Amino acid sequence: MVASTRTAAEVWDGWLEMWNEDPQAAHKIIGAEYRLHLPTAGATIDPATIRDAASMADWVSGFTGKFDGLRYETDFGPVADGELAVCRWFGTATCQGRTGWPSDVPGKRITWVGVDILRIVDGLIVEAWTQGAETDERPRSAA
Repeated sequence: MVASTRTAAEVWDGWLEMWNEDPQAAHKIIGAEYRLHLPTAGATIDPATIRDAASMADWVSGFTGKFDGLRYETDFGPVADGELAVCRWFGTATCQGRTGWPSDVPGKRITWVGVDILRIVDGLIVEAWTQGAETDERPRSAA
């Protein structure tokens, strides 16, 4: 693999492309020995099953397919320090009733806010931590 000089902002743009437009964009930004970290409370998957771009693309595709109009946007960041980049994001979607979450009522519009931390080596994400929560309010930056 050829080392990349992509900035944290360029990698973050690829991350949003993967979540918003094309899950297969994972193949452009995820490293070969990828590790995903999720909070254990309420997790709908075992993050140990996601170890490469293909499994990340599959998970993203499955997750985003459970909503109508799912869209993530950057609220703040990325802020980079060495290999780590941090972004605060928000997402909006219309529920289809496919997640099993109590708030997933078909037709209900929901908003999430969260933080992702990406460890980037040679322009590829090799580790990611993500934490999000549903909210009734949009971040001030989205107002």
